[in-house]
Amino acid sequence: MSGPLRLFILRQEGHLRNLQGFLGANWKAMADQGRPLSVMVTEHKAKRSSEQNRRLWALLNDIAANAWIEGKQFSADAWHEHFKRTLIGSEELPSGGSVGISTTTLDVGEFSSYMDKIEAYAATELGLELAA
Repeated sequence: MSGPLRLFILRQEGHLRNLQGFLGANWKAMADQGRPLSVMVTEHKAKRSSEQNRRLWALLNDIAANAWIEGKQFSADAWHEHFKRTLIGSEELPSGGSVGISTTTLDVGEFSSYMDKIEAYAATELGLELAA
């Protein structure tokens, strides 16, 4: 089996009891089957919200509809790729090209900052005041 069996986010004591119960009920059987459980504890960071994602695409569509560069307009998807590469970074592809790092890697705070940077870029580089 790959991937997590169960994710526990500890916000209150009841969540801790759920984790303890799950481990107590399953660790031995899994170990006996040669599939021991592994536990890693990290700070939980919420991924971007669906509201943030809708706002991002509203920004990108606004830019696509109103920005002109050297007499050309570009799609929202092209702007999305441009901003990923410019503001987040890119990773190399086996073919030698590159692709922007996915925005799904950003947590809520990082995603908010990313959109702020897009708006600043639109204002300073494209002369746009976005409505989104």
